[in-house]
Amino acid sequence: MVYLVQSKDDFDQQVTDAGDKLIVIDFYANWCGPCKIISPKLEELAQQYADRAVVLKVNVDENEEITIRYNVTSLPTFVFIKTGTVVDFFVGCNSEKLAKTMEKYVGSECDCGQGTDDDEPDSQTPLEGANSDNNVCAINSDFIESEQPDAPDDVIDTMEQEGVMEN
Repeated sequence: MVYLVQSKDDFDQQVTDAGDKLIVIDFYANWCGPCKIISPKLEELAQQYADRAVVLKVNVDENEEITIRYNVTSLPTFVFIKTGTVVDFFVGCNSEKLAKTMEKYVGSECDCGQGTDDDEPDSQTPLEGANSDNNVCAINSDFIESEQPDAPDDVIDTMEQEGVMEN
């Protein structure tokens, strides 16, 4: 089941309650076409992995503080967290990539960012020029510097290079 986050406190509680399960955060907006397109696949995957993953939907228009925390600037953005650490992310409406990324991290043998180069976040979807990509919606907001999520240095570097996080 996909859980719709109501507030920052609600989000923090859901993350705490997830324990050792994979947390998938879907940053979306009601006006975002690609977000609507991928939503049924996300629901399907949430049901498929219900015993090993928690799927949270964060409406960027209603939860700006969480959106800023992860420096989300394009939609949909998916952030994957395992045991309190951001292990992967991607931007765009790519249901195959969503399924493969969830499958990669729901297993009990997940290194969560401490593996081979094959475990590096996929950087196929650059944020530059996101407005011209039919699979991505850009958020028109001025974001401020904020607390960064706890992530391995290589994940943070990739997120900064792609504009998902500011350094």
